[in-house]
Amino acid sequence: MVSSVDVLLALGLLAGGVLYWFGYRASRLSNRLGRRSFVAFTALLGTGCVVPALAGFAPSVLPLGGDGGSWTQLPLLFWLLSTFPWFVFAVRYTGTRTSIPVHVLALAGLPHLLIFVELAVSIAGVGSEAFSAIGSVVFVYIISLAVAGTYLLFQNSYSYEHVALGQASSLSVAAIGTLMIWNLIGQQTGSGAGKAGAYAAGALGAAAGVALAWHRYDLFDSTPSIGTLGERALTRETDDLMFVVDSDDRIVELNETAVRALSRTRTSAIGSSVAALLGQDSEQLRDVETVTVQTTEGRRQYDPQVSTVSDHYDNDIGATISLRDVTERELREQRLAVLNRVLRHNLRNEVDVVKSHAEALAGRGEAVSSIIDAADTIAALGQRAHRIDQYVSESTGDVTVDLDALTRSVLDSIDVDETAVSVSVDCPADATVTTDRRAVIGALESALDNAVSYAESTVTVTLDPQPDGCVVRVVDDGPGIPDWELASLDAGTESSLQHSTGLGLWQLKWAVTILNGDLSFDTTDGTTVQLFVPDRGVERADT
Repeated sequence: MVSSVDVLLALGLLAGGVLYWFGYRASRLSNRLGRRSFVAFTALLGTGCVVPALAGFAPSVLPLGGDGGSWTQLPLLFWLLSTFPWFVFAVRYTGTRTSIPVHVLALAGLPHLLIFVELAVSIAGVGSEAFSAIGSVVFVYIISLAVAGTYLLFQNSYSYEHVALGQASSLSVAAIGTLMIWNLIGQQTGSGAGKAGAYAAGALGAAAGVALAWHRYDLFDSTPSIGTLGERALTRETDDLMFVVDSDDRIVELNETAVRALSRTRTSAIGSSVAALLGQDSEQLRDVETVTVQTTEGRRQYDPQVSTVSDHYDNDIGATISLRDVTERELREQRLAVLNRVLRHNLRNEVDVVKSHAEALAGRGEAVSSIIDAADTIAALGQRAHRIDQYVSESTGDVTVDLDALTRSVLDSIDVDETAVSVSVDCPADATVTTDRRAVIGALESALDNAVSYAESTVTVTLDPQPDGCVVRVVDDGPGIPDWELASLDAGTESSLQHSTGLGLWQLKWAVTILNGDLSFDTTDGTTVQLFVPDRGVERADT
């Protein structure tokens, strides 16, 4: 007849087999951080389940009944031995230490040898108080290893949200819960059913914890080491936006610069995809020279650098992404390229006019006016280029600007009264913002000068104050801006075949970029230029 003790022993034996199975599965994996120590841990803990069960089925070897001295020590003996590989597993699995020198491992595991010495002395009956005291110290040390390993797993799960807390919880059942239950074996009195029950409960708990961590929480598939190793890969003191992503391109860590620049909380950013946050995934970022990102300071240009993060066994477990702000560099390169092409082309043409008419001066008096006009054009082009260089290259502090008054002042400088164009300014409310005054003047000057120059009869300027800035619309009834010229602005450079008639539109684009504003054109009926001037005072108050 099968007794309850036999059933409990069989359950413990089955649990040991489960632990062996998961240890075997781990041994078949490619090299992973903590893999070998996990195999050793499950092997020792599994043996702590199997050997007592076999001893129970063969009472002539190790009796289950009676005082059960040998029986009560067997499960705990193997648990004590398993704490060493458990701690090593936790250290390496979390990435706390990817490599541990052999001599350090030997010294850390040396106290475990005293377990066998104490057991031999106890069997021989020659124990002493001094040796008992040493055994107590060793026991405290071993318990500390188990607790420290468990702490590392929980701490990592808490720090890096891509690893579920349940993984650390289920593994801790095998490491700590088993001890708590097996410690009850020696406290059971009477028949062996109580002892066998405590033994089976501990064994089943260990097997269930490992199985849950493996199947439910993807042990060795989603490891916490990427968080630790990736964080080390970040340069902490930097103005760059930096991210750590896992193998699925999900963000697992980002630095404070990125948090501030993207106006996202760390919690909302972690776990989201790179593409959702930056508009391109990590593979795309590897192939582009610059990427445009919407930040708290407007749309900025960044130079992306993507570096693969590997574990100790050269497994690619994620990547670090660094975004360096190159907005000013890109503006400068654009400016130099356009200035070079426009000035070279337009100045050459105007000089040709000067030279050809100069040759005709002797015979045609009307050629003088053409020479003067060409010279004026050259002078104006040079002056505009100088102004552009000033507000793009030289940083000025933000000041309070009355856009209504500034718009009227710019119109006065254009000498509208000398043209046949009627200009009206509509500002229904206060249009005061804190911004770069020089850049605002550059933007208004370009938009208004272009409108007045090409309008048939009317130019309408509307200022529409917003809570975070002001929208300026300049509408004229002229022929509109050619599509190819707008395409050049969008592309950021001029083609070799088509050139702008001047620097006006480039001045407008660069000025709006300096302001961190937005610019749009509508040439359906005449030309409508709309630019948004953000209020930087509001931006600073929000941050």
